[in-house]
Amino acid sequence: MQKVAAYLFEHSGWSALAAEERKRVEQLVNDRVATWLRSKGGDPAVTSGGYKPEDGSIGTYRVADAADGDSTWWMLELHEDAPAGRRFSVAVSVVRTNERVVVYVTLETGWTTTHIMPVEVDPKCPRIVRDLLALPVTWRHGSSVLQGCQRANSFDAGELLANTISDPQRTVPIVLISTHGGYCSLPDLDVKLSHDLVGLANVFIVNDEASWALRDALGPQWGCYRGAVRLFWPHFSRVDDRYRHPLWTAERLVSASDDAVQTRERFRRQLRALLFRTSAVSVIRPPEIDAIRDAGSRRALLEHKERAQSLEEYRALADLYAVENDALRQDRDELRSRVEELAAEVSRLDGDRQALLSHLNAAKAKEASGLSPDDIAPDSQEQGETTPPEPGEIRFYKKTYAKPGYDVVVPVGDCGHNKWEGAHAADKARKGIARLEGERSWQTLQHCASCTGGGMWRVRW
Repeated sequence: MQKVAAYLFEHSGWSALAAEERKRVEQLVNDRVATWLRSKGGDPAVTSGGYKPEDGSIGTYRVADAADGDSTWWMLELHEDAPAGRRFSVAVSVVRTNERVVVYVTLETGWTTTHIMPVEVDPKCPRIVRDLLALPVTWRHGSSVLQGCQRANSFDAGELLANTISDPQRTVPIVLISTHGGYCSLPDLDVKLSHDLVGLANVFIVNDEASWALRDALGPQWGCYRGAVRLFWPHFSRVDDRYRHPLWTAERLVSASDDAVQTRERFRRQLRALLFRTSAVSVIRPPEIDAIRDAGSRRALLEHKERAQSLEEYRALADLYAVENDALRQDRDELRSRVEELAAEVSRLDGDRQALLSHLNAAKAKEASGLSPDDIAPDSQEQGETTPPEPGEIRFYKKTYAKPGYDVVVPVGDCGHNKWEGAHAADKARKGIARLEGERSWQTLQHCASCTGGGMWRVRW
């Protein structure tokens, strides 16, 4: 089985009634997980059983728990086996200690039988994760608060967002989705990405004013405006290689295909896969899980020894077993630490690989993108301000949305078609281009008769 994603969120009670608060949160989480299992046809009161997933696969589940004094651990693990031999697993662990309540969720996939062949994976956020994050609880991942979709609609809000991006203690990625004229570059992109990335990234929708505040605070190489999308990894610094924090301009997104909805779905899969893959190697399993389980095992062993005081040979054997078990446990902890170090190194190397691919893309190397045919490559250059058109210059624009009175357009490259027609009655397109480029006059305005998915315009200034 291959881990394809991992979620970790925690709640700490700091009030005088912190213990009661943690018990309350634990109960809320357990109730919600139990409701989720019942909705699938399982019984939380039974430690194992089966259910029937909607896609016709075979579903099984098991429940496990352990306790060490006031610390508790409870886990629900679900397996769904498809007829073709694919298995998809979700495990939800809930831990309560004297300091915090932790929820740890993993997604795994693989084959039910041995195959040396690739597994095509397109994982999505489990409903239980969204349900838990929607509880009236302040959830954190490390020092960062996990938030729903946020909007920055002013210059001041943009400055505050810049401080959040630059915070060296930030532990979750930030995805910026800029708007232009109140619209995203792709339809409902803000809603879809917020749905996909909950629990793994904080998504912010920024308007034109907030975008320019970000540019002023972070520098022009870190711009994200006019419909662009940008991913800022934790530990961001203004001196970072800009390719480590990928940018997709509106031009890149809109020109990927003539079908805006199809492009949006491709981009969703790409960004979701990137965040899921990163979480799988960088989110660390809470150490309290093994500590509670180990304490439970040791207590059970002590109880056996106390009941067998008259059996000296059994006592000696149990002592030997305990010594060997402690040694194995120490080896396991050392190996787990090494695995976590290697996972962090893999995550860092993956970021370096993405940066190198973007550098190669900037140099226009033929096979340097490293992306699948369905991927939309990040832009190789930072966003700069639109320069005024020169007399005689030809520019191309694509309509993204229609607003009352004018069309929202973005600058794009030549579509490659040769069916340009005069456009004498395109008042809304004229007004949209004028809003983008300013009140400048042009020589000709032509419409492409071949392009679909919104108007394509060629302007000779």
